[in-house]
Amino acid sequence: MSSSGVEIRPMTPVISDDTVEELTNRLARSRMAHSPDQGWQLGAPATWLKELVADWQAFDFSELQARLGVMPHMTAQLGEQQVHFLHAVGMGPDPLPLVLTHGWPGSFLEYGELLPLLVDPGSHGGDPADAFTVVVPSLPGFGFSSPPPPSSLTASETAELWHRLMYEGLGYTRYAAHGSDLGAGVTAWLARNHPDAVGAIHLATPGLGAPPLPWTAPEQAHFAEVGAWQAEEGGYAHQHATKPATVAAALLDSPAGLAAWVGEKVVAWSSTAPDGLPSFPRRLLLDTLTLYWSSETIGTSLMPYWTYRHRANAALPADNPPLVPTAISIFGGERAPFPKPPRQLAERYFRVTSWVEHDVGGHFPAVSEPELLAQALRQAFRALRDRPPE
Repeated sequence: MSSSGVEIRPMTPVISDDTVEELTNRLARSRMAHSPDQGWQLGAPATWLKELVADWQAFDFSELQARLGVMPHMTAQLGEQQVHFLHAVGMGPDPLPLVLTHGWPGSFLEYGELLPLLVDPGSHGGDPADAFTVVVPSLPGFGFSSPPPPSSLTASETAELWHRLMYEGLGYTRYAAHGSDLGAGVTAWLARNHPDAVGAIHLATPGLGAPPLPWTAPEQAHFAEVGAWQAEEGGYAHQHATKPATVAAALLDSPAGLAAWVGEKVVAWSSTAPDGLPSFPRRLLLDTLTLYWSSETIGTSLMPYWTYRHRANAALPADNPPLVPTAISIFGGERAPFPKPPRQLAERYFRVTSWVEHDVGGHFPAVSEPELLAQALRQAFRALRDRPPE
């Protein structure tokens, strides 16, 4: 399918038998640390990592392939960049187009439980009038999307790809957008660059840069907390932003290393389930690791951090917010809590029309609390459905 030069085609992802065989062989030869566990204070504990590697070695890859096979996969050729995306058509009287953008170390897979709630609310205890037609792109260099150019892409440049996909490729002249983590940055730039097409946005616990001085007392307290968090928890981000190729060489070659690097963050950033375990299911973690390994994208997935640090004008500008209505949900409950921004800081970047704080959901609310996030998205975008035709 072609529209305005954007080529869109269906696709069927395949994890080859050769890839599975090589992966299981490498997992079997993993070399593990012999030091005693000291909890999570040193990073991934040896016992936990051994169990994760053993689970990955015993993983049913054919079952993952079957689940991938029933998802609505598409690709869009946007100039030199090929973008993989899911396209799920809403089941309701007038579904609202909605683009969801994931972060790191995530993927389109984290929206598996959320998608049915958004696409077909009538079958899940909701109102069919709240149905969305959902588009879930994989960030450039993630999953089945092609790598970005050598200089990578800023969040603003990725937002341009998303707009071309939604507006030119799929024909959605007006749509809504949601994002978390890196995806919150892309979503913010969508609102800034295309306010005529983006009717409203929703952000999940966005990370906000330091605006120009002066700062209010809550802003000062927040950035002091950010500094302390970065010193204790932010080593991964500093490595991604300064020498991504070095760590990528190790992670691309060692599945055990990949499991430690990604898995430790999933555990640290997830909220806790009633059984005391991370609310990010083990199977989804193994799915995610398999996706990163089989697509060989862990290296390119680190590049947005480098780009943010090294490309001019990569940061979202403060004190000139676009007029696009912005709903923000602050999720919490992580084992290693993220600093939560104050509303007045967010108002230097957005026209905040809704601000809700939750003590659950963590860094992956679509995984941990899909019902809660679905309700937040329905509420955030309900006013768009009442907008008279232009």
